[in-house]
Amino acid sequence: MPEPILHSRFNQTFEISYKNEKALYQMPPHTHNAIEIYLNLSPIPRALIGGNVLSLLPKTLLILPSYCVHQLMPTEDAPYERYVLTIHADWLDPVIGGGNHSDFQYLKNPNAPLIIPLSDEVLAGLCQNLDNLLQCRASAPLAQLSCFFSAMQQIDSIARPYIQKGTGYIRQTISGNARVVSEMLDYIHEHVYENLKISQIANAFFLNPDYAARLFKKYTNTTIGNYITIQRMTRARQLLREGCSVSQVQQLTGYESYEHFFRTFKKAVGCTPKEYRERIG
Repeated sequence: MPEPILHSRFNQTFEISYKNEKALYQMPPHTHNAIEIYLNLSPIPRALIGGNVLSLLPKTLLILPSYCVHQLMPTEDAPYERYVLTIHADWLDPVIGGGNHSDFQYLKNPNAPLIIPLSDEVLAGLCQNLDNLLQCRASAPLAQLSCFFSAMQQIDSIARPYIQKGTGYIRQTISGNARVVSEMLDYIHEHVYENLKISQIANAFFLNPDYAARLFKKYTNTTIGNYITIQRMTRARQLLREGCSVSQVQQLTGYESYEHFFRTFKKAVGCTPKEYRERIG
């Protein structure tokens, strides 16, 4: 049976949660129409974030823009502690002064997630802000918004120095094999809209195709073919939101056949491309 391709849709304005529990299963790579902000309090042995395979230390802030492909793979049979703030990107954009020249572009670029280590002092303050937001969930709407923007103001102040220095990405690869997989991801991103074959990717790294496929699956929890489809479908959704026609999107995402694009989109997103355009229009 083919793997699920998860492109979930978030319909609320924002949602805050705190969890400290064992992961019931390994989530495959996925994307959202929402910004996700993780305050990660547990070590994560393997993570796929954007185009990189890495490990994550505790006390780390992750800012994942909408449509950033990601997957966190916590230690099996161990509690995984984190806060997760999910924000509807279309709701937040006009609130913070959207546009291509906004100071908040770091919340919009799916290819530039931020991974930021926190000091104990900064961590304590952010936990307090997020706890306040959790407690405000049953409050009046204006009180909820006040708590939300207080937390966002601190998150922005944490992120701002890293954005200015261009150092908001910590690449902690876990082995030589993880580096190879990260390089494979880079190669896929460069050629994703071409007729890309597993043998072509393997040859680029002097690997046997079967071994390359197994290695990729081990570190990303998905197949090469499924990952290529995720990237293409993510781009398709973005292009449809930008006003491109369905036929334009089919061509721009590398599908020679309209029927193939149509079937793949409907299976991945849960509706046809036309229905998706009407839903967001």
